[in-house]
Amino acid sequence: MLSDTSAHTILESLPEPHCLVGRDLVCLGANSSFAALLGTRVDALVGNPVSAFWPTVERTPWLDREFSAEFSKKGGAPLIVRICTFDGDVRLIRVMATFSADKTSEVFHGQRLETLGLLAGGVAHDFNNLLTGILGHLAYVRSVLPGNGGYSESLQAIEEGALRAASLTQQILKFSKVDAASTTTRIELGDLVSRVATLMKSAIPSIVRLNVVPSEKPVVVMASESYLSQVIINLIVNARDAIEGSGEVVVRLEPRCDRAGVEALFGKEPPSPAYCTLVVEDTGAGMDEEVKARLFEPYFTTKKESGTGLGLSTVHSIVKELGGGIVVESERGKGTTFRIVLPADIDAHEDTESYEDDSAPVRGNGEKVLIIDDEYAVRNVLGLSLSHLGYAVETACSGLEGVEKYAEAKGSFDLVILDMLMPGLSGEEVFARIREMNPTCRVLLVSGFSSEHVVSKILEQGGMDFIQKPFLIEVLSRKVRGCLCD
Repeated sequence: MLSDTSAHTILESLPEPHCLVGRDLVCLGANSSFAALLGTRVDALVGNPVSAFWPTVERTPWLDREFSAEFSKKGGAPLIVRICTFDGDVRLIRVMATFSADKTSEVFHGQRLETLGLLAGGVAHDFNNLLTGILGHLAYVRSVLPGNGGYSESLQAIEEGALRAASLTQQILKFSKVDAASTTTRIELGDLVSRVATLMKSAIPSIVRLNVVPSEKPVVVMASESYLSQVIINLIVNARDAIEGSGEVVVRLEPRCDRAGVEALFGKEPPSPAYCTLVVEDTGAGMDEEVKARLFEPYFTTKKESGTGLGLSTVHSIVKELGGGIVVESERGKGTTFRIVLPADIDAHEDTESYEDDSAPVRGNGEKVLIIDDEYAVRNVLGLSLSHLGYAVETACSGLEGVEKYAEAKGSFDLVILDMLMPGLSGEEVFARIREMNPTCRVLLVSGFSSEHVVSKILEQGGMDFIQKPFLIEVLSRKVRGCLCD
């Protein structure tokens, strides 16, 4: 389940009336729209039996799936609601305004996508906090252990996995319309394929060989690393699932594409002067023409209960957004080959960005730092890491406690690290109160789930900088130093 903070924030961000109900028919949460519908306040609903505002609730068949029902409030006309079940014991009730039964299904289909996006954003927020803690503790362990131990490879693998997970949460946030746009950079595709394949080996059965064929020369593309990682992961997983028993998945790069082949793929003069190809082939069962024709349809899958039908649809969307194309060669009993054709950066050199380019953490000089964050894992790892780097650190577990500590210190903190999303006082409110006490206070904003508009507003009002969760401690240390030295 989501944290209380995330659940409350998500419910409030939904325009339609929503309510969370437990299996014991007690209200677990509601948004202001739902309370207004009943002519009351949210705090008057939470913790009370649903029957207090829905007298006919006992006659509702509480199914363990998504279904429609009639919501009869006291003294009001019946309303259509849609009920979704989560984890078998929590129901999300969505009031479908006053639409007719015929219109309800059509309206709900569109609204459901919006709700799923917001729920996904909340999940991503919680994962971002967890990943911030993991990456922070990992950085601390590295700093106190000798650099040449036998554990170095394991630590590197943990960091790679956490960074990949962080990239995926950024994509979830972007999908849910939370501002976390991926950054386009120059990427050496061979290096990325190698790192992703190393991460995926544990997901491949021992009887299936994952063979990565290195390219003869660097293959550089302009793209979002998180997007390309998702393409590679989905193609490897799809190839793995196509193999019954033993077999082989081969991943290779072709630095140059035949011009005629590219023109045939696009059906016109290709916009980019050069293209490269990512090839993923398997020795699996292959596909017939009917399956190939529907391959990239959303929710189409041949994996029955184990598949979502979104993997290849996502691949198709990303490749198209990157200005590329896909060629699929497959025949029943003869395996499948995917060719991902992407624009290549022919002027690029080998010095592309990588995680290893991050320099060592920048140390402090005893400056006083106040960390305000309601998530213990984040507070703990930030405090531990910055203390180890030479800062004098204090922490606060809420916006109110942060304001009180800042007031007690009479503005003696050199920097405040402020989480944007907290219960009670939000990051925006905390910033305003601290700036009232000290207009020159230096504040570094952090968040994994926040509005770009709010962040920009605070930065315009004097905030020093912003860092998106999750982050490496090395990156944080440079942000902190930059705020203090500005």
